[in-house]
Amino acid sequence: MLSRYQQRYQEFAQLLEGLQLQAANSVLAGGKLRQSVQQAQQFFGQQLLTLDSSDLSPVQEAQIRAYQTEISKQLQLLGMDVRFLQAARAQATATNRQTQLKSRIETLLSYCNTIVELA
Repeated sequence: MLSRYQQRYQEFAQLLEGLQLQAANSVLAGGKLRQSVQQAQQFFGQQLLTLDSSDLSPVQEAQIRAYQTEISKQLQLLGMDVRFLQAARAQATATNRQTQLKSRIETLLSYCNTIVELA
């Protein structure tokens, strides 16, 4: 049976995968992408940072907290990436921003998978 951490982080990964599909679309609906990033940030803050860690060992809890710190940073940077992508005027700049956005989402997904394995 999956722990609460595993369930919630799998839900978060699904959110990120949806975001990844949006980011892969070359004809981006800017407002929709920004809204999706905000939803991911809210889910992280409300659903994941508030999880009860009493069923985790101290080592697991410390490792997960470290990953949560990194996820928080990456989510903030993801929001900035979306704003920079929307502001890009040249196609080459937009392509670079889109690549950076997709890379950041991959990083977030890898963190989620690691937490699922740790929990």
